Order: sequence, then structure tokens, then C-alpha cells
Amino acid sequence: MSPLLQRLATFLPGPHEGPCEVEMICLTWSRKRGGRCMAGLRTDGGGWVRPVGDTPDGTLPEKPDARVLDVLRVSLGDACPKPHQPENWRLRRVWYNPWHRPWRLVARPAPEDIVARLETHLSEGPLLLGSRGDRVSEEQFQDTPAEESLALIQPEDLRWQIRANPSGERKMRAVFCWKGAPYNLAVTDPVWAQRLSDLGPGCHPHAAVGDDAGKTVLLTISLGEPYNGCCHKLVAAVIVLTDRARF
Repeated sequence: MSPLLQRLATFLPGPHEGPCEVEMICLTWSRKRGGRCMAGLRTDGGGWVRPVGDTPDGTLPEKPDARVLDVLRVSLGDACPKPHQPENWRLRRVWYNPWHRPWRLVARPAPEDIVARLETHLSEGPLLLGSRGDRVSEEQFQDTPAEESLALIQPEDLRWQIRANPSGERKMRAVFCWKGAPYNLAVTDPVWAQRLSDLGPGCHPHAAVGDDAGKTVLLTISLGEPYNGCCHKLVAAVIVLTDRARF
């Protein structure tokens, strides 16, 4: 069995769940090439799932809506792992039922007991998705498929960098330390893009955003699609836990 298929076996739905449905806590609903990217952790402890659409890059439409920390029941079809994204599962389509929804809301927000389990899924490091940099060469995955393309981390010294690219487009990045290494990653979380919209150019402490001081902040890190020969690490979700749910 190839290394990619061996890793795929880790993400297969359990037999008790039925052939096409898993329950997960949504940990990213981020921007992706005009649509959205979704990923989450199965509530039964089965690990990460990244539902994808029928487009070549798997981009999902913006509807139906989802939110970070929703508990969703997701209808999955076939596994479709990529060398850089082993967790990919194509959403199930029911052609004879035009009212079929690819996922349905179970709880919003997730119950505290499910949120508390996130602590056991924090990435141990020391490498973040295989390296300490902000990107991984696409060529690397042709010989050795990625073991994971999603990670949940608790950053240190979190700051927000606002700047404009050469065309004048506003760009937001998260600057932080994790396991002794510095990172500077693009933010694709649309909710946090809105929260950061009042900040001017420069690098701002997390406290400048609002009333989140003292609360546990987690980041979902996702490996993006290949671009100019590399897969960039993205801050796909910023998760601020309530005082009762913090670690």
C-alpha cells in the first residue's frame, strides 16, 4: 500500500457512523479563491476532516453558511486526498433530492464538553505542518505526501500585522511564536478580517483588537493550495474561547 493510502486509512469514517456522515466541530470557515474552505475535528475522536467541493481545488460555495465552533453533521462521499492535503473528503451529492444540504447544524456554539476536548488535539510540535517556516515546497510532497495539512495551536505573543501590497490591497498577517519559533502567516478568517478592519498599518498587539485579554486564543493553521511552487501555511481561523471554556 502506498504511503498516501496508508495515511488515508486514518481518516476513514468508523463503521458505526454509516457510510457517508460524520459529526465534527467546525474549526475553519475561511476564504478561498472566491469561496470557502471548511475543516474540523470529528467529535468521536477520529481526527481532522476537510470537506471539499467538486471544483479542481475543492473550493466550497459560501452557502449554506457555517461558523467556527459549530457542531455539524456532514454528508461525505468519497475520499479524495491530495499529496499536500490528506484529510480531503468530497461532499456527498444527492442528485435526486434538490433540497439536500451537504451539512446540517447540530449545535451553535459547540457544547462546553466538546470545546474542552480541543486541548487534547493541540499540535505537539516542534514542527508546524512539517517545518518551522511559513511554506513547504510543493515538490517535497511528490516524493513524500504530507502527514497532515491542518493543525490547532495555542500561539504565544500574538500580534496582528496590517499592510498593503503593491496594488494597494489590504493584507492581514498573524505574527506569533510557537514552540520557540517565530511565524508570520497570512490570515484568511473572514470574521477576523472584519475585526481587524479598524486597525491601521503596522504591527499591533492582540489586546488592540478588543476585549479578549486573558482569554485562550487558538489558531487553526491550514496548508494552502500550491502557489508558485509552494504550499503556504495560513491562519484559517482565530478561535477565542469563553472564560468558562478556556484551557
